[in-house]
Amino acid sequence: MRDFKRILIVKLGSIGDVVHGLPLLKTLRKNYPSAYIVWVVESKAREILQGNKDLDEIIVINTRELRKRVNLSTINEMIGKIKVLRSKGFDLAIDIQGLIKSGVIAYLSRAIVRIGFNRGDAREPLNRLFMTIEPPLIGKDIHVIDKNLSLLRFLGLNSFSKEFTIQTSPADEWYIDDLFKEKGIDLSNGLIVINTGVGFKTKGWPAKNYAELSRRIMDELNKKVILIWGPGEEGLVREISDMMHHKPIIPPLTTIKQATALIRRCEMFIGGDTGPLHIASALKIPTVAIFGPTDPIRNGPYGDNHTVIHKDLVCSGCYKRRCQTMECMKGITAEEVYRAVKEKVYRFSDNKLHKARGRNPSKAY
Repeated sequence: MRDFKRILIVKLGSIGDVVHGLPLLKTLRKNYPSAYIVWVVESKAREILQGNKDLDEIIVINTRELRKRVNLSTINEMIGKIKVLRSKGFDLAIDIQGLIKSGVIAYLSRAIVRIGFNRGDAREPLNRLFMTIEPPLIGKDIHVIDKNLSLLRFLGLNSFSKEFTIQTSPADEWYIDDLFKEKGIDLSNGLIVINTGVGFKTKGWPAKNYAELSRRIMDELNKKVILIWGPGEEGLVREISDMMHHKPIIPPLTTIKQATALIRRCEMFIGGDTGPLHIASALKIPTVAIFGPTDPIRNGPYGDNHTVIHKDLVCSGCYKRRCQTMECMKGITAEEVYRAVKEKVYRFSDNKLHKARGRNPSKAY
């Protein structure tokens, strides 16, 4: 195993993508405990990495902002960032984004060794031009977390960590504790978090379905439901609430770390392929995931105790951001999702009962 001293990880965003890169970071830290490890990220996903003790430095490069407004100021800012990267003297860069822009950043860092995906696995095949090592083709039938980790084999590593570190602060935890007191949320009977927002429209499930699902969880399973939301999504959760007689809990807008603290307290998480879903998965919270245009084999919640609701159509896995029919999402009924939630609630209740009696629910009696 070559002893790298200064390592650069390039994964710009989104929030879910950065969460998927955390096991790679943990594996690098365990194998290179004295290395100086830096992560390049967009500002939107930076918060996920803040406070992570496996990282020595976070460098924010807002490529999206640069594309929106190319002027002397943004160009000078980018030049400054590249100078900072070059000053670090990286001997290794790992690009787990697979785009042209991420490849350019890795190349401009002047890292001696640059590892990226095979051109057949990269989202943009021209990314290969900026790498010094091209691994063999992996293919699509692998989760993105395992795909990221597979790159480390070319460093001579064969033991990989599947740990996720998302560090919240005491202030984040106190904020959620105070919020729960204010809202009168008692966790003794469990709390189900529903995230209705999505990164792009084709991942969205109809508001009427979320309203029906929330109603049945509250009325038939006697569970509290809290609808969390991100910037620009308040109108959607209000629309869902307006369709319901018994109202779900709607908290104020939270930061990513506050949302993490909230999700950590819940019994179950329900939502589409978004950052909060992957945060819940990383926290080992049981999830019911509603998937449409993205492939759950590659992007689904990672690990055990997750249920994915997905329609296998001819166009499945298209990853399109625009679609006239959105058949993959509209075809998923509230009844289907409710059944999955109900099964998990009853299984959780049975496990608690067995533990209270000192029995192992995994054994047959």
